[in-house]
Amino acid sequence: MLVKIANTARDYAWGSHDLIPDYFGIPAKGGPMAEIWFGTHAGSPAFLVEEPDVTLVDKLGGHQLRFLLKILAAGSPLSIQAHPNSAQAAAGFERENAQGIPLNAKNRNYKDDRHKPEIVVALTDFEALCGFKSIKAIDELLEDFVSHSGVSEGFRTLSAHWKDLLHQENGLQKLFSDIIHRRGNLDGFNAELTALADGEAQFALAERLNLIYPGDPGVVVAMLMNHVRLKPNQALFLPAGNIHAYLGGLAVELMASSDNVLRGGLTPKHIDVDELERVIDFGAGELPRVEPIELSAGLTHYPCAVDDFLLYRVEPSGLRVLADMNLPGECVILCTAGEILVSDSLGEMLTLRRGEAAYLSETPTLFTVAGAGTGFIAVSPTR
Repeated sequence: MLVKIANTARDYAWGSHDLIPDYFGIPAKGGPMAEIWFGTHAGSPAFLVEEPDVTLVDKLGGHQLRFLLKILAAGSPLSIQAHPNSAQAAAGFERENAQGIPLNAKNRNYKDDRHKPEIVVALTDFEALCGFKSIKAIDELLEDFVSHSGVSEGFRTLSAHWKDLLHQENGLQKLFSDIIHRRGNLDGFNAELTALADGEAQFALAERLNLIYPGDPGVVVAMLMNHVRLKPNQALFLPAGNIHAYLGGLAVELMASSDNVLRGGLTPKHIDVDELERVIDFGAGELPRVEPIELSAGLTHYPCAVDDFLLYRVEPSGLRVLADMNLPGECVILCTAGEILVSDSLGEMLTLRRGEAAYLSETPTLFTVAGAGTGFIAVSPTR
């Protein structure tokens, strides 16, 4: 089966008004356009282009894809967040069901019983916070707070307290917990922190975030996190427990088919810091950058340590046809530039232009991609 699918843009407040229209040529809605989902998740199932009243789930007889492919356009920062692993998701979903919390309730943490590892690949310059800095780097930051001449005694005292926590057993977790539970009590600290941006570039992010969410503990937490800037086609893989926040830019995002998000700050949405603490991985390690692997001319693989999905970038041209690709499962292909022609061994064929997507079933297994453009293929590895 080869069928073109589409969806309407989600209008989350952090979405960009112009990134999706400008990049893909999709008509603007007059409001934020944050995400377009190409999958079967009940939160926003894709539909058939030729039969808009029929969802992809309907077409597949109720079958659910294991992954969810998205276009993501961040015009302002998303929340500081993390996603649960499989065991945490199943337990949380069961617990909230038992508590009688409706699935659409604003205070619901777990919308389903699945984990949500994800990869984000930049289409434009893309900015994110991802994982904690090293203990050494955080210690140096707090030492700068403590010894800074341009701050109050109260600022230095609180910073010294945090520095002491960092050096205790499980210090990073204790530091994070102390900061994140100070909601409503950091207006003065954040104001002093952002004032430092006038002379020191390292405080510019705090100033920027505090303008949007004044006094939010997430402003301080952001200072503890790795600040990452991706160029087009560069990628990050975010496993369960990774603390992160996207700050701006346009990207392709692929994840396990879940909508479970635990938020801790920088958002007007539901925040549950205790549950967030339970799912965060407090290991301070290397940035989880993904190093793409060129399998052949025009075919690039983005390796991720999960079995829910595979991600490839295809770049056919007039001189380069990706013929008889043997994909290991059903997939969704999204065209992000130019025009690509997709055909299968049964003679089915369709053309995808920027922003258009198609579902390809597992049988037949041989597909050819031609044309001149760029596409991303998300695959469910069932064999």
